[in-house]
Amino acid sequence: MMESVKGIPLLEALPGKTLDSRIRQGEIMIKTFRKGQLLHTEGERCRALEVILSGRVVVERITREGNLMTIAAFQRGDCIGGNLLFSSDPVYHLAVTAKQTSQVMVIPRETLFDLMQENPGFLTRYLQEVADNAQVLEGKLRYVVNLSIRQRVLNFLNAEQRRQGSRRVILPSSKTALAAQLGVQRSSLSRELQRMREEGLILFDRHSITLL
Repeated sequence: MMESVKGIPLLEALPGKTLDSRIRQGEIMIKTFRKGQLLHTEGERCRALEVILSGRVVVERITREGNLMTIAAFQRGDCIGGNLLFSSDPVYHLAVTAKQTSQVMVIPRETLFDLMQENPGFLTRYLQEVADNAQVLEGKLRYVVNLSIRQRVLNFLNAEQRRQGSRRVILPSSKTALAAQLGVQRSSLSRELQRMREEGLILFDRHSITLL
């Protein structure tokens, strides 16, 4: 278990013995979801914090044009439900799906509250995670609402450069998925990327984009 926790700041803020004990007692669960399996349906009540140990999980919706748009993507170390769990309306408003086989640590609300009381460092880290997620959402809104395709691409690249710590941004999946995430047509994104490359702004291949 400790190997799967390594490198996940939120879980590393807890003593290893605490995690092991809670798992043995059934207060914390480890669940595996197959590719395409629903974690949560629209309207389902949020009852636990979920930490991605491996794989990739997405929140998607169908646009009015019939395109699949990725609202949020979660991978190892990311949390699901942290922004909802203690809200006045803790309900999932969009479905959450495993994009690939994923392993998730599930910490029920009551257990999470106990851990916060017992470990101030864990509480501090949790609050930081919630604040960081709010900033990510704000960033997504910037390139989804009333922005040109180029500005959406630039906002995405700047955010991913900071997150990945490199000028070369590794794409989470395909350019089709990226287009859905940015809320644009695949063909429109390809044309804009080509124009940006011709203007010397970026380099790109199938798996990455480098902002020059």
